[in-house]
Amino acid sequence: MARPSIAVVAPLTGPRTDWGAALLGQLERIRRARPDAAEWHVYDEAPEVAQTVACGGHAAVVGHSDTEDARRALPVYRAARLPCLLPFVRAGAPALSWAPDGDVLARRIVEAATALGVSALAVAPDEEPRWRALGHAVVEEAGKVGLAPGPGGALAVLAPQDRFARFLRGTGPVLTPTDCGLVSFAHLRQAASDREVWAVHPQTCAVRRARAALAALAQAVSEDHAPRGTALTDAVRARSGILLTADGAPLGDGWLISRLPWTCAARTTL
Repeated sequence: MARPSIAVVAPLTGPRTDWGAALLGQLERIRRARPDAAEWHVYDEAPEVAQTVACGGHAAVVGHSDTEDARRALPVYRAARLPCLLPFVRAGAPALSWAPDGDVLARRIVEAATALGVSALAVAPDEEPRWRALGHAVVEEAGKVGLAPGPGGALAVLAPQDRFARFLRGTGPVLTPTDCGLVSFAHLRQAASDREVWAVHPQTCAVRRARAALAALAQAVSEDHAPRGTALTDAVRARSGILLTADGAPLGDGWLISRLPWTCAARTTL
């Protein structure tokens, strides 16, 4: 029986390549563990990649690291009856996702600032649109609980981990979204070594989410006579090491807040 063909969409260039490294690192693990499970075809996460993947005769697609790109791609995959697995972001049903709810991230950052006992929260976002959008959401949430904008309290650095140092200022506590499974985490740890930095990080890091999605998919296509369409989606859900809800999101998974050195030590090689 011919092995099923699986499309893997990963950013191979640009500012999100460390997400691609996390996914491809786990893909190599799966290839070694289950060499006969599937034919894996890697695509760069480019704007029109969904159309290319949908026409490629694949049994499923796994990947995507940008939320908006994934949401634009999902109707294309849905029309092609192509199961979509998203370790890093959420795009809505029928895609399966292992990612925490990004819509509550701003609220968690503000809750952390409140727990620190500060009366003000300054926001320093990267210029990339998704970080600016998160910055606006944090400012809005801070206003709801009476945190004054600007310096004199905590600082929320909203930027890629390797750009964290560019946004540091003041002397108070710092809150920043973190994922210890990405190679860029080393840049963040170095830049934050002499500051009080609180990491707002997913309960399950990027590496482990990629591993969960790929392992469930490889097991499904190996053990269930190569199912297709919704049967494959159901087979992956049944084999996921992380329990997924009916809407295809992780049950009970969310954001943790801890001092930066206390995050786990996952790496893309795990």
